Amino acid sequence: MMNVSKNKCVGCGLCVDVCPREAIVLSKGVAQIEKDKCVECQACSQECPQEAIMLIKDINLLAAFGTDDGNTLKNDNHVGMSKYFKLYQFSDDKEEFIEQRSNIKYKEDESKIHGDPGKAKATASALENVDVIVGSIFGPNISRLTNKFVCAVVRKETIEEAIKTVRENINEIIEEKNKKDKKGIILQ
Repeated sequence: MMNVSKNKCVGCGLCVDVCPREAIVLSKGVAQIEKDKCVECQACSQECPQEAIMLIKDINLLAAFGTDDGNTLKNDNHVGMSKYFKLYQFSDDKEEFIEQRSNIKYKEDESKIHGDPGKAKATASALENVDVIVGSIFGPNISRLTNKFVCAVVRKETIEEAIKTVRENINEIIEEKNKKDKKGIILQ
């Protein structure tokens, strides 16, 4: 499936011009691929100067959304302080709720000014088999968490909105997941 990163697309329209099946339209300044018309010839991805279009097959990502109430992203503190993580499996054409996990209760070492490594380890242990952590704020332990996870900052209120943002930028997440030295990414 051809996928356009909403974060990278600048709306130049070069992909629209080169598509032999007229499967791409610009909507609100972003290229959108009509999946039923697309034949995955990849002409659009070869033409795109922003590298915003990728052929993605067999998506299989487990994403954890930090929350205190099960509906909104934690936004009053960093994601590692969330009470729960709602886990969603992302596949080629859908997202499916898998489970809600409780975060590990951990008393941080207050002598640590910037991030307690024990807290990062505790949070990571609650997120076994997760590929992506999604939150609106990441604390200083982001540098430790990126060793194991893609850390995606999404400044949306609800988990539903955050899921949509992750889907719209799934190619950036996959690119980051495949890097040896991962960094936190901001998805809009």
